[in-house]
Amino acid sequence: MTIKGLTKCSVPRCSGSVNGYSNLCDNHRVPGTIAVYGESTMVITIWIAEHNGEVGFILLNDYALGELFGGQEGFEVKLAQQRFTEVRNVDSRQQLDSEQAKIGRPASWSGPWRTVYPWESE
Repeated sequence: MTIKGLTKCSVPRCSGSVNGYSNLCDNHRVPGTIAVYGESTMVITIWIAEHNGEVGFILLNDYALGELFGGQEGFEVKLAQQRFTEVRNVDSRQQLDSEQAKIGRPASWSGPWRTVYPWESE
């Protein structure tokens, strides 16, 4: 289904076709969990990252991943600029459960990706 009306990958200048629930083509697609909103779908990608000794989760939908960052590599570059380290995409429910068990309580900054985090103004 994708975002209603979308037929091409959300990565600018990519002409790859989308299929299924993802808004990214086969070359840019990353694992995540499906979200449905009305007649549109997207894949919510889950990232594990560290900052200043804390480990947490960052969520970003696949449309934004493509449109804003050109895919996984661009997002990882942005997270590095935001001073995150050890960034990795969660590729399965098993990995998410395993990481959650290791982390325990996620960092307070966990949640949807933010354009600016508190430490960036320091």
